[in-house]
Amino acid sequence: MKKIEYISGNEDLLDSIGFLWEKLNKHHKNNSKHFSKKFSKFSFEVRKKGLIDKAKKGLMKIEIARDIEKNKNIGYCISTINDRNIGEIESLYIEPDYRKQGIGNKFMKNALDWMKLNKVKSICIGVSVGNEEVLSFYEKYGFLPRTIILEQINKEYNE
Repeated sequence: MKKIEYISGNEDLLDSIGFLWEKLNKHHKNNSKHFSKKFSKFSFEVRKKGLIDKAKKGLMKIEIARDIEKNKNIGYCISTINDRNIGEIESLYIEPDYRKQGIGNKFMKNALDWMKLNKVKSICIGVSVGNEEVLSFYEKYGFLPRTIILEQINKEYNE
């Protein structure tokens, strides 16, 4: 069994998970049937700015899983609570070699406990089309599909 340590903090930890976020974004790009071009143009710097802006109006928690022996970050979970007291699991990623070892469960438990402590009204998670294999994981925590959002891209402005 790999020795994993967990580091918790706020937006100050964002830069240390950028390379992992890029892997998740690449996964979305490769699995998106209609929006791979949009994921190709999406950068960590843009995502980071959006998260920092969100944190200014509410709260943010970042948790990182780190392989102690290899001295490397192998997963993360970003959670936020907005100014309307709604929680969101913003992003969760674990390196493939470390999946099915309880890391995702620990991330979810800690994020949900943090939100409960902050008395959120509700909690949501967005799952990109093409990543449906994660739905059963989130269903274990009581998350069920509620809305499907369709998007039309104006090709004239998105080339």
